[in-house]
Amino acid sequence: MIDVTLLRQVYELHPPADPADIAAAQEDLGKAIPPAYVELLAISNGLSAMGGLTLLEAEDIAQRNRDYEVAEYLPDYVMIGDDSGGVAILMKQGAETIFEVDMGVMDESDIEVSAKSLEELLVDFAGKTLRERR
Repeated sequence: MIDVTLLRQVYELHPPADPADIAAAQEDLGKAIPPAYVELLAISNGLSAMGGLTLLEAEDIAQRNRDYEVAEYLPDYVMIGDDSGGVAILMKQGAETIFEVDMGVMDESDIEVSAKSLEELLVDFAGKTLRERR
C-alpha cells in the first residue's frame, strides 16, 4: 500500500474515486484493474506529476484503453496513464511492475520497464517517467 503521507509531500491529491466508479470502470474495461492501481484510486482519483505523468481517473480508464486499442495489441495490460508526450503508462495483469510504451506502437516487444511498482514510480522516482529520468 502506498503511504498517503509520502504522496501528499509530492502531489496534490484528488478526492478518492467512488468504489462504484471503480467497479463500473472494471466492468466497462472487461477485466480487473490491477490491485495497486485500485488502491491508488481509493486514495486519489487520478494524479498528475509536475513533469508529464498523468494517471487516469477511474471514469477514464476504459475509454482510454479503447481509444488506444490496448486490449487488441496488449491484452494482458491496462493503460493507467501517460507521460503527456505520447508514451502510455501500463500495468500488466497479475504484476506490480509499471511499463511504458509509445502509444503509436503498442507492441509488447517495445515495452520498457518504468518501475518495479506504482509506489516506486510515484515516491522513489517522484513521478518522473523514463524520458525524464534519462
